[in-house]
Amino acid sequence: RRGARHERRGARGVMTALAAGALAPDERVRLTLAEHSRSEPVRVPSSARRALFSVGSDRVRLLATADPEAVVVETTSWVGTVSVPGFEVRIVPRVPMASIFAMLGGQDASIAWGSETSDFAGDGELLDGSALVVLRAVEAATRRGLLHGYRTREEESSTLRGRLLVDQLARRPWTVGAPVCRFEEFTSDVVENHLLRAAVVRVLGAPGLSPQTRRLAVELLARFDGVADADPRELALEIPLTRLNAHYEHAMGLARLAIDGFSIRHDAGERGANAFLVDVDLVFLRFVATELRARLWPAHRVEQAEELALDDAASLRATADILVRDASGPRLVIGTRYHLGDDDVPRRTGDPLHLMTGGGRDTARTPRDPAAAVANDAAAFFPVMVQAASLDLDAALVVYAHARRRPASRIRMPATRASVHSWHVDLDASWRELSDGLDDLAAHVRRLCG
Repeated sequence: RRGARHERRGARGVMTALAAGALAPDERVRLTLAEHSRSEPVRVPSSARRALFSVGSDRVRLLATADPEAVVVETTSWVGTVSVPGFEVRIVPRVPMASIFAMLGGQDASIAWGSETSDFAGDGELLDGSALVVLRAVEAATRRGLLHGYRTREEESSTLRGRLLVDQLARRPWTVGAPVCRFEEFTSDVVENHLLRAAVVRVLGAPGLSPQTRRLAVELLARFDGVADADPRELALEIPLTRLNAHYEHAMGLARLAIDGFSIRHDAGERGANAFLVDVDLVFLRFVATELRARLWPAHRVEQAEELALDDAASLRATADILVRDASGPRLVIGTRYHLGDDDVPRRTGDPLHLMTGGGRDTARTPRDPAAAVANDAAAFFPVMVQAASLDLDAALVVYAHARRRPASRIRMPATRASVHSWHVDLDASWRELSDGLDDLAAHVRRLCG
């Protein structure tokens, strides 16, 4: 409700100022919206519209209106700030900032609940607080020194080192004084450090950071002396976890979020779109997986983004959000949905419920557009049901945080063996209440696993 009030107030203020001519030509229009919401029609300069398109429709969408000079700004699961020349959109989450930082920080209490982060949570500054969470994770991972590993190098050397590349010497005999050698070097210039360094650099490039956060970023960047700039193609590759780099896991996950969310695009040295955005759908998935992994170990293993074959020929494949295994094999498929959709109105007697009921304290509701509601429900429940059936499991689970139309606690489809259960995680609760709720979720998962 707070987000909706901010949204209406922000859009009305912009339209009023534009109509009255109060905005100077070079003044930036600022708009505040809640996640998964739409603004009223807003006049956005054409240059700002072009820059916003570079952010990507999966983050911020611009919808056309009858007025060619006005657009409707639609937000998705990404929260944060997008700033382009002449226009700024601030997307606020539906949950308290402390919950966002808790999900970002994961299991590390020193990262998620330090006094400085708590202050940012109280101030409601998503950008600075999220940046600090990322930096603290990097600092914790590298506190005892940077990870080192062996990298293959080839370089000209006046002394023989490693293996002499005779074929190159034969092609270039004039380099006999400094022939090319191939050798293994034990160095900190490894891909894990490339990723963490790139995240720190992205944080430093963000506008509006507090002096304290910027100072921490500068200190951390000095720690990566000797680590080269990362190749963008290298950062897109998945880094296998081993016994040697396991302590980097949490920091690398947050680093990828920072790299994906900071500095969307730069054109010819001129800032086209500068932003920090967090995909709360992805953050919620990682948070649930991390918390369940800690609570279910060692009897069960919790794996994230597990690829499954849906047919005997393995021609159809799908990725399960979370897969729970025990010694005998897969036991439960879990899908996470931060937001289940809210295109609904109060239900009238006799109206269809589709897959939703009025469970909990909410009044039973029915979709305003039945076809759209069926699509929303299918997107949440059918994938995990198909995945469970492909593994010959009795049950699947959907864990969600927001839904105006509460799903039924159990859904059984005819002629199938699998039932889909649902579970609500209350992110508006205090950390103690949230932790208790996650304990209950873990107990429910154990029951479903048998």
